[in-house]
Amino acid sequence: MVNLFYFLSRYGGLLTFAALELFSLWLIVRYNKTQRDIWLNSSSYYSGILYDNTSRFTELAGLAQTADSLAQENAQLYARLYSQLALAGPEVPVDTALGTFDFLPSRIIKNSITLPDNNVTLDKGLQDGIRPGMGVMLPNGVLGIVHSASPRFCRVMSALNSQSHISVAILRNQAFGTLTWDGRDPGTLILEEVPKHIALMRGDTVVTSGFSAIFPRGVPIGVISAHRVPPGSSTLRAEVRIFANLATVQRAYIIRNRFMDELESLETGEN
Repeated sequence: MVNLFYFLSRYGGLLTFAALELFSLWLIVRYNKTQRDIWLNSSSYYSGILYDNTSRFTELAGLAQTADSLAQENAQLYARLYSQLALAGPEVPVDTALGTFDFLPSRIIKNSITLPDNNVTLDKGLQDGIRPGMGVMLPNGVLGIVHSASPRFCRVMSALNSQSHISVAILRNQAFGTLTWDGRDPGTLILEEVPKHIALMRGDTVVTSGFSAIFPRGVPIGVISAHRVPPGSSTLRAEVRIFANLATVQRAYIIRNRFMDELESLETGEN
């Protein structure tokens, strides 16, 4: 109580002055049409700004959830699309195609593109069904192959890794080869092992071949920007300008082949 009296004695005059000012302002607005119209217009303008900023803040707060939802929907669409391509071709109705691949959306939490052997860390791990050997793709390309996993995270050998070898094909003529990286330009991969009698053209689209159980057939990767036959070689060497900017990617899709165990068992038996 003593503190209250002290506060009133010190700031009472100021509070009284403020109250009288507000009361006077109310009287002016209440009984003068011009001032009332100015008040209404001004209050509408500033309240509109406030509501707009509040709405924008709410939208921004929900962006992460919206992005997660869209990523999940995209994963389902990828599963339908690439399962159809892997089985028979466009004549097979999507709804009747047996699903071969599952796609799990994930976030990239660590990435590098400047080292000779680059790796990427994703926020999915063993508890999510991830295991080494699974492919990882982007909406416009491939990211790499999982080579290790912990309960909550996995480490991916990036396509920008000297040890990376991805089976690919030329979309125009289905000629196949292997995609590697020479450690130079992170926007360019190297296509090798294409027989030199194959006619390559600048601008040819390179896609995954589907010849392994890692990636489905037909994932777009990039376009050929240059090609040549090295002296004394029987194969072509081409530069592929990739569609994805691996320096800015934030989300990826881990690919699970439902028949991976069966395929590996069959190949082991053949060996």
